[in-house]
Amino acid sequence: MTDSLFTMLMTKKPGNFAEQIVYEDDKVMAFLDKFPMVQGHTLVVPKKQVERVHEMDEETAAAVGVALLKVASKVVKATGSDTYNIMNNTGADAGQEVPHVHFHIIPRCKEDYTASWAASIEKTRHELNKKPAKLPDDDFTGALKDLRDKIRGDHRAPRSAAVLHKPGPPNRQVYLE
Repeated sequence: MTDSLFTMLMTKKPGNFAEQIVYEDDKVMAFLDKFPMVQGHTLVVPKKQVERVHEMDEETAAAVGVALLKVASKVVKATGSDTYNIMNNTGADAGQEVPHVHFHIIPRCKEDYTASWAASIEKTRHELNKKPAKLPDDDFTGALKDLRDKIRGDHRAPRSAAVLHKPGPPNRQVYLE
């Protein structure tokens, strides 16, 4: 299998890719979208390369779910928007552009939603919802660096979730910080 764009980015971290990373543990990485729909548009991606959600193993899926919870909370705090879309496109016919499972966290603002999230963002742009520029190819500075740092929170170093197996139903796991 050829490495996907995301596998290449996560393993080689070319250029200023490290600037985009806002969360990382042993199974998942989250980073700011290089071509954001809105400020704070973040991707949550399993490190294990899998093309479709239903092809993920349970451990990877659970790790992605925990990361979505953590990263969405950080995006809310960083952007001040407690409304957002979490989107996944599975398969080219559904709009998947990179053949590697990933979830978009897209902050929203008041009255910018219509029937289609992408169309609604494009059709309802206003002063508070300007389309951000492509992320820079060098170090982040200014407002973008501040946003990235807010999403990262106080934890810049990669973190891993400890897994505790408890008695009870099979495969029951408790994730500890």
